[in-house]
Amino acid sequence: MFTWNRERFDDPKKMTDDLSKDGFKIVTIIDPGVKQEKGYPIYDEGIQKKYFAKMPDGKTYVNAVWPGDAVYPDFGNPEVRSWWGNQQKFLTDLGVRGVWNDMNEPASFRGELPQDVVFTDEDQVTDHARMHNVYGQLMSKATYEGLKKQDALRPFVITRACYAGAQKYTTAWTGDNQSIWAHLQMAIPQLCNLSLSGMSFVGTDIGGFGSDTTPELLTRWLQVGCFSPLFRNHSTLDCIRQEPWCFGQTVLDIYRKYVQLRYRFIPYYYDLFFSGEKSGLPVLRPLVLHYQHDENVKNLNDEFLVGDSLLVSPVTEQGAVRKLVYLPEGTWFDYWTHEAIEGGSAFIREAPLDTCPLYVKAGSILPVWPVQDHVGQIEIDTLELNVYPGSGVYHHYQDDGESFAYRDGAYNEYLCTLKDDLLTVECIHSGYERPYKFLCVHSLNGTQKVPFHGEKIQLKL
Repeated sequence: MFTWNRERFDDPKKMTDDLSKDGFKIVTIIDPGVKQEKGYPIYDEGIQKKYFAKMPDGKTYVNAVWPGDAVYPDFGNPEVRSWWGNQQKFLTDLGVRGVWNDMNEPASFRGELPQDVVFTDEDQVTDHARMHNVYGQLMSKATYEGLKKQDALRPFVITRACYAGAQKYTTAWTGDNQSIWAHLQMAIPQLCNLSLSGMSFVGTDIGGFGSDTTPELLTRWLQVGCFSPLFRNHSTLDCIRQEPWCFGQTVLDIYRKYVQLRYRFIPYYYDLFFSGEKSGLPVLRPLVLHYQHDENVKNLNDEFLVGDSLLVSPVTEQGAVRKLVYLPEGTWFDYWTHEAIEGGSAFIREAPLDTCPLYVKAGSILPVWPVQDHVGQIEIDTLELNVYPGSGVYHHYQDDGESFAYRDGAYNEYLCTLKDDLLTVECIHSGYERPYKFLCVHSLNGTQKVPFHGEKIQLKL
């Protein structure tokens, strides 16, 4: 940990700088298992300061992980967390922008850690039995606080192991799934349950981690992943390559379609994270969260909501080219065709491989961005809204996207009100120095674009 393979990457700083110019933000994987090797500074300092977990007889506990024989930082000790957090400077100095904490249950290759391995719980001695469930969370806390200390930007942390409250420090994914249809089907209730448990920034390994995926499975999984807060394709070294261009032009074109769709929706997701920080409501939601009295959604595990405006009903069965879709009460619009559909019943939607059934609630106002290859590639000077017939209220949020200045008021908040065919937009909080210059509204009747500087403006749709 906290070293760089100079044989494979002879100039890591130049590499990260070059990638950054192309819009890539580097995330490195870090495990808690520290290689047991005299002369390795992390190991030597940890041994000297007694920072690693111990056996009841006082000897440092040793198991094996990827580096071979390894020892485990005692993250329950605040001093150890501070020490580990300070190690992140090695990464940030090289331009690394995020840390992925893996194997932090903690994992071990020679059997699980015994229950009586000695750990610390803040100011008291305890054991592995009591600390196991929070070990990954405390590692994430150390990482988060260390990254924040180094550059004052919002840390990006991913973790495999976490516990209630971990959302303060980290995103999470559902671990090493397999490239099978059952695990795609499982992904939706998994993510909904995590979301209801407070973990809003979550996702699964698209296509499956283990085994060999197929073009169809990867594509259908992509259509779930596109709408998951954490959107990533990941697989093990021992399976076939899983990049989208490995599966032919058809898959590549569909993949591009949904990645571009995701970039279109990024401001909507950003607004959901903003509102979620205040309300606790997650980004991804089971239908029962908003339709508690609808018996049809209480055990509905193959659909989900993004916020309260988007309903996603992906295909999760092998070979299926149609989907039985259930829409709850109210009017909904098919995102692809703009057809208005009255909810409260189920119907069959044609869903060829390139189509994920997607519906927008009547009266919704959805902020969108132009398609781009990475966040920051295009300077956004236009508040672009997709507006659907009906009545509704929406709050849109704008800040620098990286710092904590928003907590001191450095953000803009726009109130959007739709009543019948009249849309009103105004800035109700002005604290971010780069406000929009234009307002562009897409409705079913066409597109309108007008100059806009935060003043109250009304458009008839």
